[in-house]
Amino acid sequence: MARGLTNQGAIFGDTVLQIYDGDAMQMPPILLTGTADVINPHVSGNYIVKTGSADAMTLGAPTVGLDDNLSIAVYSDTLFAHTITTVALFANGAALANVATFKAFKGSGVILRAFNGVWQVVASNVTSIT
Repeated sequence: MARGLTNQGAIFGDTVLQIYDGDAMQMPPILLTGTADVINPHVSGNYIVKTGSADAMTLGAPTVGLDDNLSIAVYSDTLFAHTITTVALFANGAALANVATFKAFKGSGVILRAFNGVWQVVASNVTSIT
C-alpha cells in the first residue's frame, strides 16, 4: 500500500483535499507517460515522469486568488532531460522565467506553489529555471 494521506480514519474528504492543495507531495503520485503532457494549473498534483524519452510538459497560469496556495510537484524517474514550459510564470528570485529544464537524472524536478497568478518555485533539484 502506498504511503500518504487517505480518505480513511480520522481525517477524510475536504480535509484531505485541503492538505493536498497546500502540499502536493502528500498526494499519491500521478504517473506521466506521454511526450507532451499538459499539467492542469487549477488542480494540485504530485507528478512522476515515467516517459521513455524527453517529456515536453506545459503548465498554464494559476488563477489569481482562486488558485493561491495550490501546489504542484513534478519529478523525474527517468534518465531524460524533461521540460516544463509556461509563459513567464516561474518566480524563482530573478525575472519571471519560461522553462524548467530537468537534468537527465532520476530525482530531478520542482515543487511549485501558485500565488498571485504565477508559480513560485518552492524547491528545485538539479533543474534549471530560465
